[in-house]
Amino acid sequence: MIHNCSLIIIKYKNKYLLYDDQRWKCKLFINYKTVNKDNENHLINFISKDLEIDTSLISCKYITSKIQRKYSISHNVYRTYNHSLYLVTLSSLPTIMINKNFIIKNKHYYWMTMNDMLNDKNIKEKNLEVVEFVKKEI
Repeated sequence: MIHNCSLIIIKYKNKYLLYDDQRWKCKLFINYKTVNKDNENHLINFISKDLEIDTSLISCKYITSKIQRKYSISHNVYRTYNHSLYLVTLSSLPTIMINKNFIIKNKHYYWMTMNDMLNDKNIKEKNLEVVEFVKKEI
């Protein structure tokens, strides 16, 4: 079974937005289950809700997809993922999001450079395949 997942890449200066995932106990790129119809609008609506940003300030562009087999920390098994990569642009950042890390709706977010991610032991152990995929494509 392939699990379809949309990875959301939001960049600010030279940093990327990640969040602290409680199930994986790891900082991950924002992600949502991919839907078959009108996925970009679906993603914009979720991003708007989660980051408390008006949908008119969000643009979303599909970049590419890659099927990856990786260990799922939250399910304790290897799973096959179809990771679809989306570059999301926010035309205006809320003041809170300019901080190095911040909390919105009880979710902790972080801005990290690619080097920060690649040097983070926990990210390397749990999600290196995804970070390398993003680095190659963005």
